[in-house]
Amino acid sequence: MNTRCTLLFTLATLLAFGKPAHAYKTYYLMGEEDKIHLDKIFKEIDKLNDHTHIPAYSIGSNNYVNESVVGVSDLLEMFYTFSWISKHYKKMRKFESAEWENVTQLNLAEAQVFTGDEGNLQSMEKIYLKFFEKDDLISRMALFNQQFHLYTCKTPQSPQQFLYHFYVKYIIQELKAHALVEWSWLLLRKFGRGGSIEEEQASRAAYKRRTEGTLPKIKVLMSQADRSVWRCDPQEHQSGVTHEEVTRLLQGYVENEVDLNSDGACNQECGYYKLAKNEGCFDNKFCSEQPKCTGGVHDCRFVESNMKICQAEKNSSRRYEFIKYESGLVHGNEKPCATWLNSAKSWNRWLFMECSYCLCLCDDQSPQSDRYFNLRPVIADVKNNRVVVGLRFVKRNRIFHLQVQEGELLPLGDINGTTLRWKPVDSYSISDKDVSENVDYHTLTYEKRSIDLGDLNAKINSVVTGLRFRVFGAHLQLEAQFTAVEFESGKLIDPKKTSHWISMGTDQPRERLPLMDAQVSTKSSVLSIPYPSDNQFIEFTNTGFVQDAAQRTVPFIDIQDVVSDPPVPLSGIGIYYKGQDGYGGFLAPRIITYDFTSYVQIPTWE
Repeated sequence: MNTRCTLLFTLATLLAFGKPAHAYKTYYLMGEEDKIHLDKIFKEIDKLNDHTHIPAYSIGSNNYVNESVVGVSDLLEMFYTFSWISKHYKKMRKFESAEWENVTQLNLAEAQVFTGDEGNLQSMEKIYLKFFEKDDLISRMALFNQQFHLYTCKTPQSPQQFLYHFYVKYIIQELKAHALVEWSWLLLRKFGRGGSIEEEQASRAAYKRRTEGTLPKIKVLMSQADRSVWRCDPQEHQSGVTHEEVTRLLQGYVENEVDLNSDGACNQECGYYKLAKNEGCFDNKFCSEQPKCTGGVHDCRFVESNMKICQAEKNSSRRYEFIKYESGLVHGNEKPCATWLNSAKSWNRWLFMECSYCLCLCDDQSPQSDRYFNLRPVIADVKNNRVVVGLRFVKRNRIFHLQVQEGELLPLGDINGTTLRWKPVDSYSISDKDVSENVDYHTLTYEKRSIDLGDLNAKINSVVTGLRFRVFGAHLQLEAQFTAVEFESGKLIDPKKTSHWISMGTDQPRERLPLMDAQVSTKSSVLSIPYPSDNQFIEFTNTGFVQDAAQRTVPFIDIQDVVSDPPVPLSGIGIYYKGQDGYGGFLAPRIITYDFTSYVQIPTWE
């Protein structure tokens, strides 16, 4: 009798008589073919583990998982089962390298092939039926992610990312459960406790049926899923933390028509002054009590002849807090005036000519006006294989920049987390030497205050490596640089040759997304929702006259980080508008995660 047979005979005899058995490593009890068989499964699990991340589904207002959302309680139950399987799998792997009492090993093996509802053989079958077959919960969850943006935007993954990470997580657990069952049958058979051939074949057939059944469904769902990541409104708006503003672009401004004519005439109505400028200060009336508009005066209107005006603090970006007319009509938010309350009263010249106070818009490029956008290109460090993985708006020296987060691209779409960084913006000022308008920066004006909305998408096998703004006509427009990539190796393909710029295009007319009589963006009690962006543009404009005395510029600019977790390469970026009817809303960036659909495969260890 050879040594291996003697060993097995001795162990079986000791077990039969109930005496303590010796401790052995599991592999010592198995043949070479058995080891090779299990090693292949182990290697596949280890390979997939390098790409596994928790699938983010739904986060409630308190930043915890929202269990009221469809599928969340089932998802949590599934993770509990996965944890149980992983715990047993980890214990099984320990048996490879250390000596354990064979009773301990046999107890673990019997727990895996237990046929009750809580056994390993049934746990994965129950999950499969619930998510992929009978209840088809994964399809319902995917549909929820597509339809309910205000839940999706709280998670750090696109709807497609969720499906991808869910699938990888599920397949790893299928492999672990299968490895445990295979290991258990092999071990139990050595001690004469194995099941029938039919039982073993049935468990293998069930594993194959499940894994083959998940692939076509997950591929279809991923191909239909949204790949964008965007940020919804924060729980609390904070200027300089969650949003910034363009300031004093177009601002409500009270001026008498006598000061809008070089000859001091008062023979027109307020509506006549569509484009004018301040020509003086007649008789030191109200004009001497306020800073004059040194730029263009636009779109004047007559409201009432007599008014009281509460001026804002000198360091404020506002001119006025509110305007109250003789009839009791108020423009803005009336409250005790913390500065001074001025009177402005129209007067008559001669018998029939009234010199009226008009309510206009002032386009004044003063030091208090932050209205500039960076035009310099922002490029990831492609020499070191870094790509763009995130975006955010920042304001530096009164200039708005679209800043990029970059990271080193690894094989199969992974990003080296240790290399993640926000690339520093060019902190120049418009007054710096060798800095030029329309070259380094764009200035918003009454005539040039539009920004195009929409997404820029890469061709197949290309990723975002840079961006810039350009001015097309009177519109600010985003462009993106894309570079070809070899997905399997994670290497950018000769960036000098394959990198190219894509703009939003000029072949189709764009429609203006109107903001009329808008209230201040942050006063909405309802979360902002994204508006359609295709072939749209939006103009920076003033808040409503009645709502805010036209003192602030909307939309505000959302400066929250737009990133995914885990970070992934991007196949697109975009600019969109989000808001609610009647409010100014926010301009914000979004990212479009790389399409992983074609790379989803069944494990190939067999």
